[in-house]
Amino acid sequence: MNSGFKFGVIVFAVMMLACCGGFMFMLSPVTAAINKKEKEAKQFGDTYTRQILKNFDAKALLSLSTPEYASSFRPEEFQKSLDGNKAALGQYISGKGRASISGSERKDDKSLIRAKYENQGNFENGKARVRIDLIYKDKKWSIEMFSIEPA
Repeated sequence: MNSGFKFGVIVFAVMMLACCGGFMFMLSPVTAAINKKEKEAKQFGDTYTRQILKNFDAKALLSLSTPEYASSFRPEEFQKSLDGNKAALGQYISGKGRASISGSERKDDKSLIRAKYENQGNFENGKARVRIDLIYKDKKWSIEMFSIEPA
């Protein structure tokens, strides 16, 4: 191999490493912001899953819900659904939750972030998956959907 070719390959390799490293460096603030919001969503989900399922309380659920979700059911319907889950599953004992950002958008100079939270819950009578769709709007997390699915 001639030395000119070797030099060209080395220069090309250095440029590729610099470009890839620069690209990763530019993405690091975005990745950090996403990780921060995922942690916030997980903390919200963990805290309020326990709070809602402690007494299977529809009022607690409705107080954390978006106005659109809260108006989609009467409070008695929420409570009836939660009572049915409590009768089938028994008391909530513990769970392991995780959250992931599912999307974001800007609307009227405000940003909206959507996250999916899932908790593999342990109940007196078995296990169930608690799913919550969350939205971050006006600097606070709210519930857009809440469901309990027996495992």
